Amino acid sequence: MNKLEGSRWKVLLAARILLVLGLVNIGSSVSKPFHNRLHLIESVLPKGLPDLATAASIIVGVLLIVLSFAVARRNHLAHLITEILLIVSAGLEIAKGLYIAPALAALSLATFLFLIRREFYAKPVRKVITRAAIIFGQFSLLSFTIGLVLLFAPDRLFNGEVSLVHMAQTVIRSLVGLSGPSYFVSHREQDVFDYAMAGLGLLTVVSPLLALLQPSPPKPHMSDADELALRILLQEFGERDSVGYFALREDKSIIWSNSRKSAITYRVVGGCALASGDPIGNPDTWPQVMHEFIELSQRNGWTPGVVGCSEEAGEIWVRETDMIALEIGDEAVVNVSEYEPDNPRYRNVRQSVRRILKQDYITHVYRSCDMNPQMRAELTQDSKKWRDGATERGFMMGLGRIAEINEPDLLIVTASKDGQLRGILQYVPWGEKALSLDLMRRAPHADSGINELMIDATINYARENGIDRVSLNFATFRSAFERGAQLGAGPIIKSWRSILLFFSRWIQMESLYRFNSKFRPEWVPRYIIFRKNSDLPKLGLATLRAEAFIGTRTVETKKTTTLD
Repeated sequence: MNKLEGSRWKVLLAARILLVLGLVNIGSSVSKPFHNRLHLIESVLPKGLPDLATAASIIVGVLLIVLSFAVARRNHLAHLITEILLIVSAGLEIAKGLYIAPALAALSLATFLFLIRREFYAKPVRKVITRAAIIFGQFSLLSFTIGLVLLFAPDRLFNGEVSLVHMAQTVIRSLVGLSGPSYFVSHREQDVFDYAMAGLGLLTVVSPLLALLQPSPPKPHMSDADELALRILLQEFGERDSVGYFALREDKSIIWSNSRKSAITYRVVGGCALASGDPIGNPDTWPQVMHEFIELSQRNGWTPGVVGCSEEAGEIWVRETDMIALEIGDEAVVNVSEYEPDNPRYRNVRQSVRRILKQDYITHVYRSCDMNPQMRAELTQDSKKWRDGATERGFMMGLGRIAEINEPDLLIVTASKDGQLRGILQYVPWGEKALSLDLMRRAPHADSGINELMIDATINYARENGIDRVSLNFATFRSAFERGAQLGAGPIIKSWRSILLFFSRWIQMESLYRFNSKFRPEWVPRYIIFRKNSDLPKLGLATLRAEAFIGTRTVETKKTTTLD
């Protein structure tokens, strides 16, 4: 347990009580207070104040519910706002119906939060505050405009004072649940107006608050010195993890162990700090940098997660940080010495390769350090043309650049026909004697079997140059597809396979598994690491966003390419 986890139970307890108090505020607001209590309040306080307190209490209750989730993330601003709202809530509980118990509970929780105030250290950056202010202004203007439109709608009849000023006052008051100087003759129209404006008012307050309490992602930061030190670690320990080289992506940040003998690269998406693959460096220092990563996430209010780590790293994560591991798929690793195209087991690959060779396709294999500027420009131009402006995918297993001049160790495999480029594979180094597939692209008019042809050329090159292993695509939930199709599979695994087949219509999962299986690879399991089960949906959504499955157009890249 790290030093920031010691009082975690206090923060979670306060967040749960806050959630309950928010529900109590709403519940007590929709119930009528005892008549004698209401008579006593109205004899002391101005007339109409209990109604105002009731409307305000509903809004405060909703805000407390929203704040409870930010309090659980140790958000400093959420703590300050909650302290103020709890005191206001206590006053409203008294003013609306002499609800003593909820008022005392609110004050007690405010005192408890004050005593543990040092536990709330995750502070928002200035741009988050600015964004919340802009959202509040936009919603306020929109809600006010909608209110005026509803009042100025044709064939509406009013009672009371009617003028532009009175109508503006009516709209503003209705946003906080109060009636204004102007009102409809029809009770039905008045109720619709009141409910609509109360909802808009609540939305105007909650929306900027949600934006304000969201952890802000930092700009990716990896200095030149960090990158150089990371490359040195990859040279020494790069053979441990096939996805280690992808730590050099430009959209990742880095955190080092105190000894700088290991590092974790990560990206913050949707309030989640996503580390990819295993830590880079000496495994003896992995526990140290793992604790540093968890503490960094807690200080900033991020939800920590690790995507695509190996079994070795997963065991250390679970042992050292008490996190949970879940297998999410398998990486296909081809052992070069076992690949024999003439073997009947490789019949599908052999047939695809022979068929496309008869169509006069030619393959070439290059080291990026041997490519001239014209060749680099051609690869980049054709690749962009094939993408047709789509967003690049990749996070766990994607470098994000092609034939980069500063990346001399890349391996480029191309397929051409009639002198025109039709397909590209790009590999990154995996230690000194292995390769990991980074990019797989093909022209839209390329013939079926081009990917098998280029992979076959890669493995032949590997055999001739002392390369032992080639990592191919990552197959998500591979074991579910395999076991679910076997004779005697149970109803649960069959149902799970059916669900995956349904989603495979949009996210290629089964096709990747079937494509990889042609090469008879060794299946290496990969895991997602998370703190608690309730974090898993949020981490899953953040991972889909990081890999560009959500909010972007489809693009052919490694691990998500369109296959034959």
